[in-house]
Amino acid sequence: MTISLEEVSKIARLSMIRLDEAESVRMQTQLGGIFNWIDKLNEIDISTVNLHDFPMAQMQERDDVVTTINQSKEVTQNAPQLAHDMYTVPKVVE
Repeated sequence: MTISLEEVSKIARLSMIRLDEAESVRMQTQLGGIFNWIDKLNEIDISTVNLHDFPMAQMQERDDVVTTINQSKEVTQNAPQLAHDMYTVPKVVE
């Protein structure tokens, strides 16, 4: 798949990144390579693959044991604002 410089410019704008002309050309090449790889993956016939033929890895279980108690001071020491030993965040929904 070929991607145009206009499409690269649009993607950069949507991503809120600024690209100069050389970076845009490099990004065009890299994105084109990524889309070509995706196209190759889409060509693979997986209709005959049965996922049940593969053994699932056995999950290792362990006891759920508390190893440390109340580390709120250490966890919140870099918080910009605290209230009642908890993070405070600005209200976003009214």
